[in-house]
Amino acid sequence: MQGEHWDVTTSEEQSGARLSFHCWPSSRLEATRCVAPIGALYTPLKKLPPTCSPPSALQYDPIRCSTATCHAVLNPYCQVDYRTKLWVCPFCLTRNHFPPHYAENISETNLPAELIPQFATCEYELPSVPPAGPPAFVFCIDTCAHVEELSDLADSIQQILNLLPEDCLVGLVTFGTNVQVHELGFEGLPKAYVIRGNKEYGPGKLGQLLGCNGPVGGGAGGKGGMAPPPPPPPGGQQQPQQQQQQPPHESPGQQVLRRFLLPVSECSMTLESILDDLRKDPWPVPSDKRVARCTGCALSVATSLLDLALPRRGARVMMFVGGPCTSGPGAIVSRLKTEDIRSHADLGRNAEPLHKPACEFYASLSKRHTVGASTSKGGKGSTQAAASASAMSCHVVDVFACSLDQVGILEMGELVEATGGQMVLGDSFGQSVFKESLRRVFRTFEPDVPQDGGKMQMAFGGTLEVLTSREFKVSGAIGPVKSLGKKGPNVSDLEVGRGGTNA
Repeated sequence: MQGEHWDVTTSEEQSGARLSFHCWPSSRLEATRCVAPIGALYTPLKKLPPTCSPPSALQYDPIRCSTATCHAVLNPYCQVDYRTKLWVCPFCLTRNHFPPHYAENISETNLPAELIPQFATCEYELPSVPPAGPPAFVFCIDTCAHVEELSDLADSIQQILNLLPEDCLVGLVTFGTNVQVHELGFEGLPKAYVIRGNKEYGPGKLGQLLGCNGPVGGGAGGKGGMAPPPPPPPGGQQQPQQQQQQPPHESPGQQVLRRFLLPVSECSMTLESILDDLRKDPWPVPSDKRVARCTGCALSVATSLLDLALPRRGARVMMFVGGPCTSGPGAIVSRLKTEDIRSHADLGRNAEPLHKPACEFYASLSKRHTVGASTSKGGKGSTQAAASASAMSCHVVDVFACSLDQVGILEMGELVEATGGQMVLGDSFGQSVFKESLRRVFRTFEPDVPQDGGKMQMAFGGTLEVLTSREFKVSGAIGPVKSLGKKGPNVSDLEVGRGGTNA
């Protein structure tokens, strides 16, 4: 039993985990009598005091259990035989040999960091994983909003640009009736590519429309890649002017990084100039119709842009929307004002024909941009989706919706949750709730924090795997996570949240 004045927050400060019960049931009968389920609240990026973890990350691979179904990591709770140089896994009770460089020096007075009793949490920097590089941020701005809203939003984004490290990559996509991808690397005057907002664009098709030549999707005749060049004219040679516009050795991703995703230090002036000149969508809107807003198409363009340029690096798509999607994929309401937007009653009796297709569209984007995601067999665009999934994308989608009307958060929720993004709802882009929430996304560590002082409190592509002893089973996880579909002997048949897996 714990002491009478035992503080539950003390263990959380030392390990970053808080358990719902700190006294485990001793029998199956006692476990069934628990009012609340046994679980843990875990904070992955929590900074621990120096007395509870190694002062710096361990620059080597962790020592794991040799059992094929276990793979637990060496930790202070392992029993160690210093004479025979063996350690016993506390999960499967397997006896494992220490590696030679451990066995030569280990003793009761000379322990590696992972065996020190107070270091129950250790951070590793794996030598096999290359440096990830700076993150990228693609700002997607809804130009169907009012002029005052656009001005407040542009001012907030300009303030965020001043908070970003100079090596962070930024891109800009604006959308209304159509989608505009702004070429920040073009000098002299603002330049943007206008894409129709009535359909979804995969990475291959987007690369073709943006003029990024190269083996985008393979195949001839325009299947996911560029069309073959035209034959030379009779009696003459083909003019090489168009071929000289793009260096032949550049891949589509390199061209995107050179033209559309640039470091803040190189494009801040250009980006601020574009934001200052933001105007409302110029397409006329009849009095009996809603504005044409292609939110779903803009999301597919932004995510495909990151797939081309940064398939294995951390990035965020920050969607700023001021109303419901009315055009293209993901539309939740017709443009006709005579047709009302879906209500709870309509959803309850399945009387909303646009709800299910919109959910399926955003779910398909979430599968494309989830770490270790799998794709369905066959179907249009399955090759592009498989390429994105195999690249283990680390891209996050955030939605900042500021409107007095519905914007479709119910349909977009699965995409945001599966990628670990954030949803912020407000009345106006000039509201303090929106401005403060946007700043908190880019919050940094305090300057006195060792190693990470001044860096952003942001991470990408994180995975969580739960290993337990044979007496316990994992029912699931509650939070912004997506199942990796990893089965094991400790996976419970009873699912809570995202279940059926231990990772």
